[in-house]
Amino acid sequence: MKKTLLVAAVVFGSKYSYSQSIVSDKITALNKEIENAFNSNNMEKVAAFYSDSAVVMGGGMNVTGRSALDKYWMSFKDRGSSWKLEIDKIEDFGNIVIQRGRSYLTSTSGGQSNVRFLLIWKKSGDTYKVLYDTFTRL
Repeated sequence: MKKTLLVAAVVFGSKYSYSQSIVSDKITALNKEIENAFNSNNMEKVAAFYSDSAVVMGGGMNVTGRSALDKYWMSFKDRGSSWKLEIDKIEDFGNIVIQRGRSYLTSTSGGQSNVRFLLIWKKSGDTYKVLYDTFTRL
C-alpha cells in the first residue's frame, strides 16, 4: 500500500511539475511576444494580448474594457522606444495563471517607467489573455 501511494505521489508530482513547466514556458513566450510587439511600435498587437473585459490598474488610473484598452495602448504609439519584462514568478491554477514581475519601459524622450506588476492570465482556447494588469512603481 505504501509503495502504491509513493508511486502515485511521484507520478502526480512529475505530471504537475511538467504541466507547470509547459504553462510557464507559454507565459514566458507571451511576454516575449508582448515586448516584441511594443518594441516594434505595434500597439494594436500589444492590446490584443488583453481580454475584451480586461482591467489595467496603476498610477491612479483604471482602464476597463476593449475600447479603453485599445485607446490606452495606442497612447504609447510612437512614444515608447523599448520595453523589457522580467518574470519573478508564474503560478498555474488551471484556467488562471498569476504572474509577478518587473517592467522597464523607456520612452522616445528618454523617460523611464520602472514598475512591479501582477498579471492575471485567463486561458482562452489554446493561449492565454491578460484579464487583470496591476502595477506600482519600483
